[in-house]
Amino acid sequence: MCLKIVIRIAIPCLIFLNVPTALTHHSVSGNFDRDAPREIKGTLTAFHLRNPHTQLELDVVDENRVTAKWLVEWGTKNDLIRRGVDVDRIRVGDELRVTLLPSFRLEHVGYATSLTLPDGSLVQDCGFRAFREVLLDPEVSECKMPEQ
Repeated sequence: MCLKIVIRIAIPCLIFLNVPTALTHHSVSGNFDRDAPREIKGTLTAFHLRNPHTQLELDVVDENRVTAKWLVEWGTKNDLIRRGVDVDRIRVGDELRVTLLPSFRLEHVGYATSLTLPDGSLVQDCGFRAFREVLLDPEVSECKMPEQ
């Protein structure tokens, strides 16, 4: 009888304690600074189109000619394709300009909001809410990062 009571209390407590960690791991706003977007320009050295996060690796040369390796996360493979992002135009070796939200904790890590390709075209994914708004109202053409 006592064991049943302990189990009934312990399991919900463990689940409750784990929820914030799980939400933070998958939350853009929990890991990346929405209030400090920045732009980097570099050579794409790897493009991993996969779930749960697409990743871009870039070599970025600063004003002192020092090369920094950047890891940039993006939406899931499924989400990017479903939202019409033309991922076939993103190629290793290209010079990209990436607008991103920097990591709160890690240097040279960010979350992409848009990419400018070598031909000057813009590739962006602003998340599900913005995608849904465009589907509901085709006149909406500007992609804004939704509030969370």
